[in-house]
Amino acid sequence: MNLARLSSEGLGFPSLAFLVPLLVRVVPELLMSPFVVGFDTISYYVPVVVKWVGGGVDFFQAMAHAPLFYVLLVALAFAGVPVTVSLKVVPPVLLGFLGLAVFAYARRSLVWPGWKSLSVALLATLNFVSLRVSWDMLRSVLSLIFLFVFLSFLHKDWTRNSFSFFALASSIMVLVVLSHQLVSVVMFAVLSVVALRKLLRHDSVVVRNLVLCAVPAIAFFGLILYSSFAVSPSFSPISGFPNVESGGWFSLFGFGSYSGMAVDAGAFVLFCCLPLLPFAVVGFKTFRKLELVVWIVWCLGAALSSIVSPYAFVIGGYRWTLLLAFPLSFFAVEALSRIGHRLWKGFFCALLILLSFSFVVLPAESAFPFFNAFPNYVPSSMLQNSVPLRDCDDVVKVLSWCDRSLGSDGVLLVHDAFHGWALLYLNSSSRITCYGYDNPENAALGLVREGSKRVFLVWWVSGEGWHGVESLPSSFVEVYRSGRMALYEFGAA
Repeated sequence: MNLARLSSEGLGFPSLAFLVPLLVRVVPELLMSPFVVGFDTISYYVPVVVKWVGGGVDFFQAMAHAPLFYVLLVALAFAGVPVTVSLKVVPPVLLGFLGLAVFAYARRSLVWPGWKSLSVALLATLNFVSLRVSWDMLRSVLSLIFLFVFLSFLHKDWTRNSFSFFALASSIMVLVVLSHQLVSVVMFAVLSVVALRKLLRHDSVVVRNLVLCAVPAIAFFGLILYSSFAVSPSFSPISGFPNVESGGWFSLFGFGSYSGMAVDAGAFVLFCCLPLLPFAVVGFKTFRKLELVVWIVWCLGAALSSIVSPYAFVIGGYRWTLLLAFPLSFFAVEALSRIGHRLWKGFFCALLILLSFSFVVLPAESAFPFFNAFPNYVPSSMLQNSVPLRDCDDVVKVLSWCDRSLGSDGVLLVHDAFHGWALLYLNSSSRITCYGYDNPENAALGLVREGSKRVFLVWWVSGEGWHGVESLPSSFVEVYRSGRMALYEFGAA
């Protein structure tokens, strides 16, 4: 991004590209205050940061996470900023910078006029799919910022021998890789096709420079893959058909049949792309930017890979589909800029505003019906994390009561959904055991065999549960209730 050149034209458009997404993303943070927004935010980011700050982290465990975003959060924590404050302030800022990065790419690389560049910046950040990415896929948002900067670099002169240019381009690629694995794969796919086209045109100097600049990023990506295998030997970038009977995490994201999975994958692509698709198809007739086409083809292929073969389920699943919203926005804006019918434009804008507005401000219990279609992939409302907004206060009350009642021989058993909550609101993290998505009864029995006298678990009251578990087994007895949340004791008389 050449900020000096942007400034010379006035800061109106770039300022709006940054501020409007930021301010919209602030809304759910204010409505959720003081609680963080997003499932991964509370369930994974908080536990990782607490662990890294409190006890450090092994090098390979850190690298397996693509750790740049975590490093940022840990640095803020060491500077005295509470992790919950960081996770409320950083997401809106990231979305603002993503809007600015999209604007700069459209304005300087595609040479679009200011109003058109602003339009794509707003569409790419504020449609409901992009807002869902910003809801808790914060590492992806950080990586997308660097990806758009990288795409801008592709339009520079790669025949010049400038060390500073090549060092900066190479550094941007490394930052993409260190931010998120899936976005890194998109970058490598784009880079490969661009290099191949240059090779076919006999631009060997450009190909050489592109490859040399990519070497550090490729090396770091290889290190991340190696670290993933070292930390989890069962890790695989491609897996077979995820059956619902596998249990654990797959009990929520698995499928009863292969045909069910195939239909689900195709339907989810339509769910995410349908509002943009008619205009994107029209825009494709006159606008075919190679890097954006490659982005769409790769993500669409990865998202639908399981339809081709039950043994080609590319890791990332539905997240590839969510990444389609960003390149599709460019084709949709191209179409809108050429369509003269104000009625169609007004309908399109009204539909997008309705979807985005309802997604941002309506609570989960009165969500817009459209968002109930794929609850495992897209939340019905941004006003939730691992629990809906209306249950947040009650979770704190239940955990506070638990903290007073554990005693010296008690252990709190937590599902992934409550791991971050427990770390934030219990005084002793050593008495917290996370069982992920596994069977809580088996986990409790294991703790009893290891010598735990009392085993507690926080969950919803019977029949009200989320995350695929409406009620706990009868071996868990409710001992305290606040609203819809309850504390259970295993095997209590």
